[in-house]
Amino acid sequence: MKRLVLLFAVMLQTALTFGQSRSTSEVFVEIPERGNYVVYLDDDFAGSSKGRFRFYDVYRNSPTLVVKKDSVELFRRRINVAPNTRMIVSYSKRSGLRNVVTLPIFDRGQYALDDWDRSYAGNGAGFEYEEAMTDEEFKDAMTVINNEMFPKNKLALAKTTLKNSMITTNQLLVLMKAFPFDEDKVEVAHYAYARVTDRKNFIKVPKALMSLFAQEDMIKWISKQ
Repeated sequence: MKRLVLLFAVMLQTALTFGQSRSTSEVFVEIPERGNYVVYLDDDFAGSSKGRFRFYDVYRNSPTLVVKKDSVELFRRRINVAPNTRMIVSYSKRSGLRNVVTLPIFDRGQYALDDWDRSYAGNGAGFEYEEAMTDEEFKDAMTVINNEMFPKNKLALAKTTLKNSMITTNQLLVLMKAFPFDEDKVEVAHYAYARVTDRKNFIKVPKALMSLFAQEDMIKWISKQ
């Protein structure tokens, strides 16, 4: 009996030691565009009707991430995952893969359940979320864009702003007003789609177009995203 107890104690200690020395991480992948996607992380795979794919117990520091749509491979790359962290990334056809934020799995000794919906208001550890531009930041950007007289340069400035910042739907509607023609408005809206924080409100965008045909085309385009 004593030998069994001793053997159990040794096995338990070994398991605990192994568990402590083997760090684990998590990888969350968001795909904003609609479609039948499946995401693979090495040998694991996940499907989601909401475009959010979660991988737990990631032990490798550089797993291979693969994105497929309708069984067609769209993306494949090795990613670097820091130990004991939750890495949240976003993939889109337009922007490719980008790292949204990396968070510690444990917050003050407690397991952080998800954090996908920005439950961290600010943890003091240097992690930042990509938020939409503040009203002041957006106002400054619009001043620069509106002061540009040449349409091509104005469009380039708008795209540069969108490339480096997130935006709300209402801010996008204001931005579209800076362009007199539907062609440019549509190009800005398409470019901005992946950078809109409240995409559920993107349905407001078609009404910002002057032509009924342009509105119908935009509605069809949104339905395919």
